[in-house]
Amino acid sequence: MTRPPPAARRAAPAADGEIPDHLLRVGDLAPETLRTLLDRAEAMKREPLGWADGLRGGAVGCVFEKPSTRTRVSLAAAAQRLGMAAVVLNRDELQLGRGETVADTARVLSSYLDAVAVRTFEHRVLERMAEVSEVPVVNALSDSHHPCQSLADLLALREHFGTLKGLRAAFVGDGGSNTCNSFLSACAATGMHLTIARPAGYATDPGLLDEARETMRRTGGSVSVTEEPEDAVRGAHAVYAEVWVPMDRRDEADERRRRLARYRVDDRLLAHAPGDAVVLHCLPAVRGEEITSEVLDGPRCLAWQQAANRLPTAQAVLHALITAARRRAV
Repeated sequence: MTRPPPAARRAAPAADGEIPDHLLRVGDLAPETLRTLLDRAEAMKREPLGWADGLRGGAVGCVFEKPSTRTRVSLAAAAQRLGMAAVVLNRDELQLGRGETVADTARVLSSYLDAVAVRTFEHRVLERMAEVSEVPVVNALSDSHHPCQSLADLLALREHFGTLKGLRAAFVGDGGSNTCNSFLSACAATGMHLTIARPAGYATDPGLLDEARETMRRTGGSVSVTEEPEDAVRGAHAVYAEVWVPMDRRDEADERRRRLARYRVDDRLLAHAPGDAVVLHCLPAVRGEEITSEVLDGPRCLAWQQAANRLPTAQAVLHALITAARRRAV
């Protein structure tokens, strides 16, 4: 198969309804494209094995510089459901650990594979790979963005409420986390109303807020920021909790636990939310810190549905990006 050189490929975001070359951020997906991906994921959840035509015999590379459970397994299983092999590699299994550049690694991998999913630290690593890769690059998590998680979040909310537009959500915790960044963009693209409750010093990047507000002017959504978690959850259809101490911030653990303590999602906080509000968590959870076991295991929590949805959404992303890339290469 002949592929166009990197310079000939379109830069993300693609136009509305078009599939981008890569998925590095939720912002790479125009609103109509995002809806199409969710529709495809919903169909794949109903009929997971009916989508292998044309992709059988291909391969997806999964490069993991960070530990992973849901992302790693869902991507590998998604590739298999599409009739493709999943080649899963850790950093120390690649020449990256011995000095080969990210760009050189990306060039080589894209000559063997139909797509490359990368879980890394610096988001710039993904951007550099996408600049030179001849196949789609998927962000399987970086320090700045977690788009695969947000797609699963949206699917769970749509399954529960029947719609996304107009829903009110509260994100409670670290407003600058990769999960918050991606969920913000997801809310913007779908016309949701988001309130971010975070302590001082844990703010969302102003550029991402501006970008979200620009999108929300078209989709009808909105975003606001507060330091008061009780205010954030009032009127919310969904309350989002996330781990306080990510794996790359262990040196800040004591400070983070102290500063984020009043943002715990527990029965006390949920008493300020509507009785039919649901709770989201991207997992893994530290029970008793950002969320209590009573809430996590309770009937209002969609965390397990979100986790299950990582598979059909990963399948939809791989199918969409790979088939679009092949069409463009003809």
